[in-house]
Amino acid sequence: MTSLAEGPRRRPNWTNDVRQLGVFGRSWAVGIFLFSAARALLAWPTLGQFGVDPWVFLAIDLITAVPYGVAQAVTVKILCRDDRPARDAAGWGIIVVVMFLAPYSYIFAASGSMPAAATIGVAIWMVVFGAFALWRMVRQVRSGRAESH
Repeated sequence: MTSLAEGPRRRPNWTNDVRQLGVFGRSWAVGIFLFSAARALLAWPTLGQFGVDPWVFLAIDLITAVPYGVAQAVTVKILCRDDRPARDAAGWGIIVVVMFLAPYSYIFAASGSMPAAATIGVAIWMVVFGAFALWRMVRQVRSGRAESH
């Protein structure tokens, strides 16, 4: 319960969260978009061998890149703030996970049955880049909290 001096707690507004990202957050989303394009182009020759349409993969990868990048930046921003509960970041975190998994889910669904080595390769790629993204977000949250104290 809030005191009258504090006023009522304002409900988080996702459009405000995105607007308040600033240059760094927007730049991060653009960087994710460019990385996704490069990843799709590098994987292009291999995808077709396993029944994956490279154009569809590229489209999914690029369509999910911006929401993924924005959701990452907003999640970090919310978790760095002392005036926002961590639960405010939950929805954004779900978006991060769904957007991260979407291109890989398409690969597994479209390929039918890839050879074990290819399946393991995609799984390793997912784990490595997922762990890197998580590590980076945790590091940014810790750094942001340290700067605010």
